Amino acid sequence: MPDNRALAEQLKMFADLSEIKGENPFRLIAYRRAADTLDELDESVEQLVRENRLTEVPGIGPGIAATLKEMVETGAWSALDELQDEVPSTLLTMLDIPGVGTKSVTRFYHELGITDLVQLEASARQDDIRKLKGFGAKQEARILSGIAFLNQRTGRLSIGTGLPAAELLAEQLSARLEVDVAIAGSVRRMCETVGNLDLVAASDDAHAIATALAESGALTDIQLTEPSIATGKHAAGVEVRVLAADPEEYGSELFRWTGSREFVAACEQQFGAGPAAESEAQFFEALNLQPIPPELRESLRMIDLARTNALPRLIEVSDIRGDLHLHSDWSDGHGTILEMATAARERGYEYLSISDHSGGLAIAHGVTIERLRQQWVEIERANEQVPEIRLLKASEVEVHLDGSLDFPDEVLAELDLVVASLHSGLNHSIEELTERIVKVMRNPHVDIIAHPTGRIIERRPGGTYDWETVFKVALETGTALEINANPARLDLRDEVAADAHRAGVLLVIDTDAHDVRSLDLMRYGVGVARRAGVGPEGVLNTRPLASLLDWLGR
Repeated sequence: MPDNRALAEQLKMFADLSEIKGENPFRLIAYRRAADTLDELDESVEQLVRENRLTEVPGIGPGIAATLKEMVETGAWSALDELQDEVPSTLLTMLDIPGVGTKSVTRFYHELGITDLVQLEASARQDDIRKLKGFGAKQEARILSGIAFLNQRTGRLSIGTGLPAAELLAEQLSARLEVDVAIAGSVRRMCETVGNLDLVAASDDAHAIATALAESGALTDIQLTEPSIATGKHAAGVEVRVLAADPEEYGSELFRWTGSREFVAACEQQFGAGPAAESEAQFFEALNLQPIPPELRESLRMIDLARTNALPRLIEVSDIRGDLHLHSDWSDGHGTILEMATAARERGYEYLSISDHSGGLAIAHGVTIERLRQQWVEIERANEQVPEIRLLKASEVEVHLDGSLDFPDEVLAELDLVVASLHSGLNHSIEELTERIVKVMRNPHVDIIAHPTGRIIERRPGGTYDWETVFKVALETGTALEINANPARLDLRDEVAADAHRAGVLLVIDTDAHDVRSLDLMRYGVGVARRAGVGPEGVLNTRPLASLLDWLGR
């Protein structure tokens, strides 16, 4: 039985193939919106079909409901099958190339007969792409660069998929075995992508662990690869490894299974095998070391800092007092302003920034100046309804290719907060992008640069800047650089965030939430900041409301 995500992928495939075939793209918006709805739906489509409640879901009309019913009951969709007979589905692989959309793929297919990545690469190397009207040598080079980027993809899981999967598995194993089970490895270090899921169980019975893994229903090919290690293949596509640790050595084994290989090897070189300890706290105490947070267990320098009790105090999710970049149903979000405010109150926040897209980003249903002023009325109403939260009037303002902003300065001056973001031209040169972002930061109304590089992990590399210049201007202008907490972005990445923090640049961690549940993505952005060695003092939205308002009035 197809799950919600698989059904959503079918709807997206139908829309993309239909557009490539030549169908009016505006007719296909309903399929793409329905696919987004399914991705975020709590209930299973199978249950909704069984209870005849599909059309109760916003965005699911009778036509799409009938389609979903057909897929659930038959496991197929006749219209998609017929479409795939007409249009090769291999065309969709070209959409993974950064900067290539359905319009380009349509032209490659209809004008050059290209049906897949292999043919596209061959055509680009033969200078055939530049022969198309509107294409040139630069576009051809970017396509080849994009294909090279795709070929480097690792097939690893996003931390946004890996961490919840590891948490669920640890919870299931702990309940079945009635022992402590902890997440270890790259997931615990909050790496942006992970190649496997590592767990440590306080049990020396590896056979019982293997049995519990089988009962979880999430794994196949379960076996004991070593007397104390049970492994299996997770449904998400990565290997799961569970160490059966003697309870008296649980802490020391958890330490060894958490750090990077180089980090653990350096520790063993300095301290030998280390003491047997029931907890990590006991392990560090026995070594006379300050406890090293998991996120820092890659840098060998942290061992020396721990010796002298000089490790930084890292930011925690509980330090966050608000979210300064999110969207409502006024643009491409799926929650009302009141719903987002209520959700923020439930998370203990003091403030929230309603920062819908400006009108220039048409694909995201950007808000015009007239609608922006109308939105302010709703924001004030929500402020009265949820007085525990201060809602800020903001906008995610589109940056044009010349560095100008979507709204004029007189409108920006009326906003409580301005979030500027680049969505286009990210493949321009370092010099061009640096000049562009510097111009934006020098605008006195701009407070935050959102997801600065615009990267999408393993799909789009994003832009590259002269970071030294960017940091210098950010310091001069007091502009905050965002760590976008969405696991698909995590932009700034940890290395750049660390450099920015060392340079004294103020960071801000935002979810870029488009619905209520996405507010919970904050922990991934905090994970990036912790890997960067950032404490709460270096992050704008750890400040109480009064301090934030003082900063905004700077």
